[in-house]
Amino acid sequence: MRAGRLAGVPAVITAGGIGKANTAAAIAGVHALMRVQAVLQLGIGGAYPLTTGADPLDLGSVAIADSEYDLDLGVGLGAGWRGLESIGFASVATDPPTYNLFRCDPGVTATAASVTGSPVLPFATSDSVTSDASRAAWIAATTGARIESMEGAAAAQVCLALGLPFLEVRAISNEVGVRDKRLWQVHEGIAAAAGAALTALPSLSTP
Repeated sequence: MRAGRLAGVPAVITAGGIGKANTAAAIAGVHALMRVQAVLQLGIGGAYPLTTGADPLDLGSVAIADSEYDLDLGVGLGAGWRGLESIGFASVATDPPTYNLFRCDPGVTATAASVTGSPVLPFATSDSVTSDASRAAWIAATTGARIESMEGAAAAQVCLALGLPFLEVRAISNEVGVRDKRLWQVHEGIAAAAGAALTALPSLSTP
């Protein structure tokens, strides 16, 4: 963890690690120590197969999360899987209850999209990377998600519980379900996401 200023904004930087548990622990731990005012998560993600009427996403392009959908919490497996609403258990006891879908802060998201020129899209999170095209197509059709992450839903959930504005910026490194890493653009995606995050950071600052 390092504290300083980025883009003229006081900031604390931490590498949360892979997956939802690491992300939740990192955000809660930093907030307990530093009492941050907002959270910006940056990273890379996979693009789900196109659904009807959707615009294609190029590798290396940047998108901002409108929302995150938790693909792990629920009941059942495969095509029979259903989210928490089907069993009446909430992730966060908001009013109305929050189940699998977590909205990102609309104000900072809109501002970040404007200054970066990036589209605002629905994301989804799973601790396990989707391994095949048919599963990827099912997730896209069922949830409407365009981008897969492994941490975003956890960050959004923790920020909701702590009352912190949340902004998520990711670059497309691969197509979901394509396991040949020779076709991925990890380094290019990281560079693109970092550049967009620096541009978006002032949207999280308070007067």
